[in-house]
Amino acid sequence: MSINKNVVIKGKTIELRLDKNSSISNSYGKIDLKKVKERENIIYHSWNVQVETTTFAQEKDNCGRDEVQIMFNLNQDINWFVNKNESSEICEEKGNSGNFDPCYTGSFNTGTERVEMAKGEVCVFRNNNYSTAMNYEAGINFNFKSLQMPTPYFRDLLSKYFSNQNISELEEHFLTHVTKTVITPEMYRVLSEIDTADRFKEYEGVYTEGKMIELTALVLYGIAYHKTDEIKRVPQPNKSDAERVESLREKIQRNPALEYDAQTVADELGMSISKLNRVFRTMYATSLHSYVQEKRLECAAKLLQENNIAISEAAQKSGYSNMSHFSKSFLKKYGVLPKDF
Repeated sequence: MSINKNVVIKGKTIELRLDKNSSISNSYGKIDLKKVKERENIIYHSWNVQVETTTFAQEKDNCGRDEVQIMFNLNQDINWFVNKNESSEICEEKGNSGNFDPCYTGSFNTGTERVEMAKGEVCVFRNNNYSTAMNYEAGINFNFKSLQMPTPYFRDLLSKYFSNQNISELEEHFLTHVTKTVITPEMYRVLSEIDTADRFKEYEGVYTEGKMIELTALVLYGIAYHKTDEIKRVPQPNKSDAERVESLREKIQRNPALEYDAQTVADELGMSISKLNRVFRTMYATSLHSYVQEKRLECAAKLLQENNIAISEAAQKSGYSNMSHFSKSFLKKYGVLPKDF
C-alpha cells in the first residue's frame, strides 16, 4: 500500500511517505515516523513530533482517500481541528500558546469540528479528504500511534459480525463525526504487542494482522459502551516509570524463559514490588507473573509447532522446570495437553 501525506508547515509542503519508516528534520524541528506495520488494508504508524518553535501544521486534504483513522494520543493534551467544508481554509491565529485557535473563511461554522483530546485518549475519525490542523508547542514531544484503513474495508469488517439492520446505526455512530474514549490497559497491551511483533519472525504478518483487528475491536467497544467523561480514569505512571516497565515487557516478550523474580526485577528497575506490580497492571491490564506465564506458554507452543523436539525440552526452553505445572497451564490456555498440540 503506497501512501503519501502532504503536510503544510510554515507555508511549506512536506511530503511524508507512510508506507515506510521516515524521519524529517528541518528548521522547525523533527518528525519521526517509526515502526510502520502493514497488513492487507490496515496500516499502523508510530509518530514522534518535536519542534524547536511553536509550529502550525495543516493537512489540507487526504490525497483523495476515504479512510477510517484510529488515533491514540499517548502523552500530551491536544486540541485539533477537522474541517468538513472543502471550501474552507484553516490558518494560524497569532499569539497561540500551544494547541491552536484557528481562524478561517467560508461557511466554517457548520463545516468544522474542534476536537479536544487528553493524553491517554483514542479517537475514531472518518477522513474523507477533509482538512485537519494543529499547533505543536515548542520543545514538547508529541507521541501518537494510529491505525488507518479504507472506509470500504471498515464497512466490510462490520458486515462480517453484525446484522444488516445494525450496520447503518453503527456507521452513524463511528463514521459521521469524531468519537473518542480512553485508552484502556487492554489497548496499551495490544499496542505494545504490535510494536514487538518482529519476535515472531516469518509469522509476524499473521500475528500483526490479528492484533490490528483486536485493537480495532477494543476501540469500537470502548466508544460504543462508554462516554469519555463517565469513565473512571486510572492515573497513568510517569514517563520514567512507564519507559522502564515497557523495557521490561519487551524483554519478557523476547526472552520469556529468563528468571523474572519480582524482587529482583523491582530492584533492577529501582522500584518497590508494590509499585512495579501497580504500574505493570495499569499499563497492561495483567500482573507481571501472569504476563510472564502467558509468554512462556506462547513460546512453548511455538517451539512445539516449529521444531521436532521433546515436550520436556520445549518446556525447559520456555522457562518451565516443573512438567506437571507446565502441562496443567498449557491445557488451561490451549485446551489440549502439550503432547496433543
